[in-house]
Amino acid sequence: MTTFSMVMTAWLAIVVAFFAYPLSAFTPPLARLKENGLALLGAQATRYHRAAERKAVGRNIFEDPTPEPADEIADPSKLFEATRKLKTVLVSREAVVPVAAAALIPFAVAGATRLPYKEVFSVMKKLLLL
Repeated sequence: MTTFSMVMTAWLAIVVAFFAYPLSAFTPPLARLKENGLALLGAQATRYHRAAERKAVGRNIFEDPTPEPADEIADPSKLFEATRKLKTVLVSREAVVPVAAAALIPFAVAGATRLPYKEVFSVMKKLLLL
């Protein structure tokens, strides 16, 4: 049973590596997208809230020498929040569990033909709950 669980663990590591490695190529572009988006939307939010402050108070409390745009600015709060929640690493536990289950099911079925099925499924369950 120990050998079988080690084989299942090694196979799971190989499958997860083949699943995760290609997705790691998207991490740097997503990180740049998130960083640039937060900077751009943060500036847009500052302009929007300064315009709202001028509308409510009549002037900005903190005077800035740069001229403020006269046109109406859309509220970027929803875009900012969506950008803030953007995940730059695409591999998560929720994504790995179905792949791991699909990789381990053939081993579990083959192992259940030679070993006690309760022990085989116990090992499979432990590996999926890592």
